[in-house]
Amino acid sequence: MKALGWVLFGAFLLYMLLPMLAPVAYSFSRLWLGVLPEGFTLEWYARILRDPRYLEAAFLSLRVALLAVALNVVVGVPMAYVVHLWRGRVGEGLGRLLQVLPLLVPPLVVGLGFLVAFNRPPFALSGTLGIVVFGHAALGFPFFYRTVYAGLTGLEVRLLMEAARSCGAGLWPRLRHVLLPNLLPAVLSGSLVVFAISMGEFEVTSMVAGFGTITLPLLLFQSLREDFRAASAVASFLLYATLLALVGLSLVRRR
Repeated sequence: MKALGWVLFGAFLLYMLLPMLAPVAYSFSRLWLGVLPEGFTLEWYARILRDPRYLEAAFLSLRVALLAVALNVVVGVPMAYVVHLWRGRVGEGLGRLLQVLPLLVPPLVVGLGFLVAFNRPPFALSGTLGIVVFGHAALGFPFFYRTVYAGLTGLEVRLLMEAARSCGAGLWPRLRHVLLPNLLPAVLSGSLVVFAISMGEFEVTSMVAGFGTITLPLLLFQSLREDFRAASAVASFLLYATLLALVGLSLVRRR
């Protein structure tokens, strides 16, 4: 029975990893006609590095991801702090709603909602970089909020704030010098998750972005019709970015 469990676990792990590792193997191979790829080359990576479209899309994706992270930090930390201090059933219900509700809404619905809501003055943002940032921030918000809220739960927030206030510190010094340093690991963990989500986001971006806002996932979809090898290299690059974010998250949690 135990051996059967290990076999099933190995089969499931292979089922999960194979679709992610196949583009990586394909991006380093010269030929792949049989079961395994043949030859080793960096030609496909060199091709995307020579093409200015890929570099522009990569920098744009990086910019959008950093802005989405900044927006989550500015909005998510104060919101999690207020909900944490809001005792009673209303506060607990609001906290659960903020954690669960965005996860239940499909990205296509989120994209359609942004497209309809921000398509008319005075909020005519459709097709701009701003709406892409807002969309990415909305998709990453529940993950960021859950991480920060869990960090607040592990702290004696009221005790820390009351001790700082008894020492004469105002609200802003208490938040800046007492709360944020203790909450920094949770903020960094949530930021890395938002960054990884934003770097690979496609559905919302394809619905709200204009012709001048081509992120790396959008360019990857276009490359599938033009150059499948280069598309595999781009997909591998997105996977590397996600893995780096996960490694950073593990290091932050360990510290």
